[in-house]
Amino acid sequence: MERKCGFVSIIGKPNVGKSTLLNSLVGEKLAGVSPKPQTTRGVTRGIVSRKEGQIVYLDTPGFHKPADRLGEWMLHEVEQSLEDSDLIYWMVLPLRPEAAEYRLVELLKKSGLPVFLLVNQVDKFPKPDVLPALEAYSKLHDFKELIPISAKQGTQVDLLVQKTLEHLPEGEPMFPEDQLSDQNVRFIVGELIREKIYLMTGQEVPYDTALMIDDYKEREDGVVEVYATFVVEKESQKAILIGKQGTKMKEIGQAARLDVENFLGKRVFLKLWVKTMEHWKRDASSLRQLGYQ
Repeated sequence: MERKCGFVSIIGKPNVGKSTLLNSLVGEKLAGVSPKPQTTRGVTRGIVSRKEGQIVYLDTPGFHKPADRLGEWMLHEVEQSLEDSDLIYWMVLPLRPEAAEYRLVELLKKSGLPVFLLVNQVDKFPKPDVLPALEAYSKLHDFKELIPISAKQGTQVDLLVQKTLEHLPEGEPMFPEDQLSDQNVRFIVGELIREKIYLMTGQEVPYDTALMIDDYKEREDGVVEVYATFVVEKESQKAILIGKQGTKMKEIGQAARLDVENFLGKRVFLKLWVKTMEHWKRDASSLRQLGYQ
C-alpha cells in the first residue's frame, strides 16, 4: 500500500479552536490556547504519523482585518501557509457565516486546494444548530468533506485523520515517526510562556505583549534554564504584568514553568523580565527584532 504525506493548513476566524485541534491531533500541547482571540500569531507546525502516512499540520493565526503591521504580518502567515499546503481545514462554529469570512472564501477558491469544512464545538451547541451551519457554509464552497468535530473532546478527530490521509498525495514520511514538530524547542517554549499572558491578564495587555527568549540552555544536572523577556507598549502595562511586589509575574512564571516542564519532561528554571518598547506593533524594525519578519 502506498503511503501518503502532505501539509495541511488549519484556518478560520479567531477563537474557533484551531490550536486546540492541533494539540488534540498530535497528542501534545504545542500551541498556546486561551479564550481570547488571536492567541496564535505565527504558524505552529505539528506532525501526525500513522501507518498509512504522515500529516504535517500548519496551525495559523485567526483570519481578521489587520489593524497594524503585526496584524498584516499575521495575515501574511495565513496566506503563506496556503501556498505551502496540499489540503486545507476551514474551521467554523455552528453559527451562520460572518461577513468577514467571505474574504476567506476568496482565498480558498484562489488556492485551488481541496478543503474540509470542520464545524467545531459540537459538544457545546445543540444538535439542531449544527445542521443549519453545515448547510449555510456548504453553499459558499465545494468542500471535499464536511465533518462536525469537538477539538477539545477529540470527537471525530480519528475520522478526520483518516479522511485527510485519503486526500493527500502519495509520498514517504518527511520526518521520524516519533517527531511531533519540526520547529525548534525554543519556539514552542516561547508559545507556552506567552499563552499565560492571555490567560492571566486583562483585555488590552495580551495584544500589546510579545515575548523574546533571551537564553535557553541545559545544565549538566539536567535542569533547563530559560531566560525570557515580555515586551509591552506602555509603562502602565509593564506595571500590570509585574503586579504588586512582583506577584503577577511570579504567578505567570509558575504556571509557565509547569507547562514547559510537562512539555520537556525535565526540570526547568524560568526567569522572566518585562520591558517597554513603544509602538512595537507598528514599527517594522521592532517587529523584526521580535521575530515577526
